[in-house]
Amino acid sequence: MSGPIKSKNGDISKAPTPQNTPASVTNSYLRSQPPTVSTIEETNEENVGQQLANNPALLSMIQGKLGDLVGAQSGYIDSLPKSVKKRVWGLKAIQQQQMKLEAEFQKELLSLEKKYFKKYEPLYARRKKIINGAEEPTTEEIEEGEALEENDDEDTEEAKIQELKDSKAEEDDEEEEDDEEAAAGIPGFWLTSLENLSTVSETITDRDSEVLEHLIDIRMEYLETPGFELIFEFEENEFFSNQILTKTYHYQAELGYSGDFVYDHADGCEINWKSKENNVTINIERRKQRNKNTKQTRTIEKLTPTESFFNFFDPPKPPKRDEEDDEEEKDDEDEEDEEDEDLDARLELDYQLGEEIKDRLIPRAIDWFTGDAVEYNFPEDFDGQEGEELDSEEDEDDEDDSEDEGKPKENPPECNQQ
Repeated sequence: MSGPIKSKNGDISKAPTPQNTPASVTNSYLRSQPPTVSTIEETNEENVGQQLANNPALLSMIQGKLGDLVGAQSGYIDSLPKSVKKRVWGLKAIQQQQMKLEAEFQKELLSLEKKYFKKYEPLYARRKKIINGAEEPTTEEIEEGEALEENDDEDTEEAKIQELKDSKAEEDDEEEEDDEEAAAGIPGFWLTSLENLSTVSETITDRDSEVLEHLIDIRMEYLETPGFELIFEFEENEFFSNQILTKTYHYQAELGYSGDFVYDHADGCEINWKSKENNVTINIERRKQRNKNTKQTRTIEKLTPTESFFNFFDPPKPPKRDEEDDEEEKDDEDEEDEEDEDLDARLELDYQLGEEIKDRLIPRAIDWFTGDAVEYNFPEDFDGQEGEELDSEEDEDDEDDSEDEGKPKENPPECNQQ
């Protein structure tokens, strides 16, 4: 998150679209001094456009000048009387006091979140045991859950029909009770939950699903410093030897301009794949090559990174500031801009995935498994109103576009997993 806007050196008080300039001042200026251009003869827009097109150097210079004006101060504050400036300075001091209180609020809020998270942990531990068949829910828990389900469905005709079917099938269920007991816990709980969370599901491939079937728990822990760690626990499987995979999100120690904690970077973990064939983050291309002299044939393997949910544990790294400052200007600036945009998109997606798993999946895992969170339109982009329906087809199109933007645009540049 960027800091406060700072004024730049130089006299730009005559900028055509200054910031922080009251409309009344602008209007009076336009009435008293209509803008004139004395160095260019009057001509039509097509001729002006043609002249600029024929002179790339002039066009580049104009674009550079306009670029310098973006975010720049207009000089209006400097032109105020000293008595007014003092009042402005006084307001800045008052705002600074408010920002200090905001910092205290955010720190106390984080402390409160950690306090209640400690109270959630026994419930999450109980959930884990039931999911994996180590324990069974109590009679009271089952009855309360059934009551909640009936309360949710009591106004729907389909629910009443389903209730009749369920009561009719109770006898069959009792006969098959022995078979049901053979399936411990809730198979595929976390895979189903992840696939119902749309942003996450877009990163899951068919090969990933085979691995994620071995998930036995997803949980989180707060760090001592601002940040949190996501913990993915797996049962023994044929894909990798890790029992635990972690992803850690770090925030800056100082609050941002808006008063919130500012995301800094994420750290993943190394996945110890048992073989190249079981590594779902790479594709293996094999081709035979014959030696012209010896006529012997050998097989050549080419490993290429591919899209995978498990790239989540090898997060993109933002460029270091020193490297950015010392980096020499490249010949192809358009290609450099595309690379920067791609990196920004991957960093944004990586942060979004972590936040959704932390704030949506872990607290409401059963609702994602059953699909209730999807049915009740759990907000994709939280705007303060849960379950808000789209007002028009145009909004639906915008939502589709936003989902497309969340998809990873290309494979990661290198694969660090083994």
